[in-house]
Amino acid sequence: SSSSAVSSESESEGEIVEDRAGAYASLAKLADEAKQHLAASSSGATGRPNDVAVSNAAVAAAPSGFSSNNPFLAVPPATPNAPHAATSTTPAKAAEAAAATPQPQQQQQSEKKKKKRKKSLTPGENVFDLGSPSNPPGNATTAVVDFKSLVAPPPPKTAAKEPIATPVPPPAKKSKTTNTKSTPTPGVPSFRDLQLPTTSFSLPTPAAVTTATPSTATPTPRPPSPQHEPAHLPPPPPLPTATPQHRLWTKAVISTRSHPNHSNSYSFPPSTTPGWISPRPHGPWCASTSTSIPAAIAIDCEMCETRDPLTQTLNPKALCRLSIVNADRPSEILIDTLVKPEWPVSNHRTWVNGIGSQDLEHVQFTLQHAQQFMMALCSDQTVIVGHAVHNDLKALRMIHHCVVDTAMLFAHAGEEEGSTPSLKNVAYGVLKGREMPEVHDSVNDARVSLECALFWRERDGVVEPVEKVFSRNAGSRGYKSVDPNETATLLVHRLPRTTEVAHIEEMFLAFTFVKPKLVKEIAFSGTHGKCYVEFASADHANLAYDTLLGEEREDKTGKKQKRVGLKGGGYVCVRKMRKGK
Repeated sequence: SSSSAVSSESESEGEIVEDRAGAYASLAKLADEAKQHLAASSSGATGRPNDVAVSNAAVAAAPSGFSSNNPFLAVPPATPNAPHAATSTTPAKAAEAAAATPQPQQQQQSEKKKKKRKKSLTPGENVFDLGSPSNPPGNATTAVVDFKSLVAPPPPKTAAKEPIATPVPPPAKKSKTTNTKSTPTPGVPSFRDLQLPTTSFSLPTPAAVTTATPSTATPTPRPPSPQHEPAHLPPPPPLPTATPQHRLWTKAVISTRSHPNHSNSYSFPPSTTPGWISPRPHGPWCASTSTSIPAAIAIDCEMCETRDPLTQTLNPKALCRLSIVNADRPSEILIDTLVKPEWPVSNHRTWVNGIGSQDLEHVQFTLQHAQQFMMALCSDQTVIVGHAVHNDLKALRMIHHCVVDTAMLFAHAGEEEGSTPSLKNVAYGVLKGREMPEVHDSVNDARVSLECALFWRERDGVVEPVEKVFSRNAGSRGYKSVDPNETATLLVHRLPRTTEVAHIEEMFLAFTFVKPKLVKEIAFSGTHGKCYVEFASADHANLAYDTLLGEEREDKTGKKQKRVGLKGGGYVCVRKMRKGK
């Protein structure tokens, strides 16, 4: 009957075929039946509007471009694993199915993207295979190390998320406040009244070495100079302008800050860093103590090397002696004591400071005691005079900016810009041939640096460059008092700022097959840095140097060094520590 035929067609219309070829074959059959119904209705037979609607829908759903018995329909070849389709497919669904099928060009692009992703490195991974036998260091006259690319790739950029609106809390009710007078701060104890467990220490001073007292004559007080601090460092560090005695040192402080190495040498951690101290602002407390604090002091510290027994971390600048002299009365020693390091000592450096293990055995004065003394002695305008004072301040873990550094007041004749002379050369050139003892005496070093600073101040900064008479650690008789470990050390300098300690060790392993015993912390100045690399023995250090295939030259001091090329251009230098070896 007509109703059964319609029912049969509607069931056929809803039937799910197994593949695309079957779907289009069913549509072709429906189209043929639709033609027969149309012919019957034109000859007077009973019309079947439902059949016509179904057939028209089927014809409209058939895509063009295929050949079949029906000129309006096409049966594509069967595709394995093709997505199932219904007989009631619409043009919109057909377009979606076509879009889901990857095109050849899209597949090629995705393949390229996959290849690019394979080249990406995990954070910290070395992009240069230093151990690859296909690129040994002997392929060129200059060994190549990709120092500049030895950095972790930047994280992938992600689309910025739209901020989520958060409910604004209702304004808090204003509480009534009453104006109360501030209570005066309690009296600050004088640094002279601190009961600290100091331990005195002295070295035998040769008769030929004398410690002269600097001239007490002071020039007419100068008005405070304008602050020349860069505008991009708000707020600028304070200048010593509190009293006439402070203002005597203003120009020397400014000259120290203008040195090319100042910003790098005197870069301190934030003042909130645990374990570090910052002096209080200058105020009435500076004069309210039983004895007012001096406007300027001269300082020198002796350091040793310590090692954390848990993490094996090295501290090459552990405080082991603290000496401070009153710059207003240089004959007065404010403090001179040994300091007990907080970690076990791995290298006492007795050849430098004269301090041995037996000297520190019963010492109770610690770094915390030293910091307590400095906080009672200094304000933020106290002038600290010394030679390479940044080393003393970092050993004390003290943030301070009113500094007169004799290493930065005097230029180094015949040396490259930014180089700093040793205290031995400054004293010899400024103090009429003054010779320094072989073993450091921190009290004597503090006084000598103060004399050199007073010499600069009395001449208003108009001084001649200092000649390099002695090499580092050179004695007055021409021999050199060196650390026994120095012969087992190489200096690597001109390092790019992207260099890490691990990169240096990897370079020696790949190019020399000699593993360093220790690669010390890289000290950066400007755009380059340097570090010392220690080996198990002098033979290991010489073998590592000789194995490097780089251009060898002598530096200005006559020490031999080799150039190791960088992949992106430029080079680093690996230098021996002694001449003629």
